Amino acid sequence: METTATIRGEIVKYLRNHRMTINQFAKLSGVNSGTLSNIINGNRPMSMHQLDRITEGMGLEEGHFYKLYITESIFHTTPDWRRLERCAELDKLDCLHRAARMTMENINYAPMLFDLAEDLFNGEKYKAATFLYACVAECEKLQYSERLALCQYRLFLIRLGENQEENLQAAVYFEPYMV
Repeated sequence: METTATIRGEIVKYLRNHRMTINQFAKLSGVNSGTLSNIINGNRPMSMHQLDRITEGMGLEEGHFYKLYITESIFHTTPDWRRLERCAELDKLDCLHRAARMTMENINYAPMLFDLAEDLFNGEKYKAATFLYACVAECEKLQYSERLALCQYRLFLIRLGENQEENLQAAVYFEPYMV
């Protein structure tokens, strides 16, 4: 499938190709026609829930536009941590990783990204938490902060498993961060 530069462009292309009006698509997707019109015209940001309904209405797999959505929402708005959480829920780890990298261009987001990583860790979403802890740790590697030590500790815990050699490697990697 050929992609357009924006999700809005993809929606417009879909409507044109299927000869649908906004009202027809609104009924199909379950998104209010006024809301849909405002989204298409760029007057309103799209929520994850609306994106999921639009994607379903287009007959695409859940999460189809997440990569594009992450790019649009991170670059053009303040990051919404629920968006990243949704990527983790659907195991869209490539989107989560990309969003974390983009977010970390502003170091002020490190505490919020760390909090999200903690939530994912506590929710046993270890793969997703690993990406976020690694990003925060990379950002704070020269600061030797408590948050850096906690990131490294969580990464150590996630790496532990049945293989003793891998456990040893995890311990060796974690050793410099032990207080």
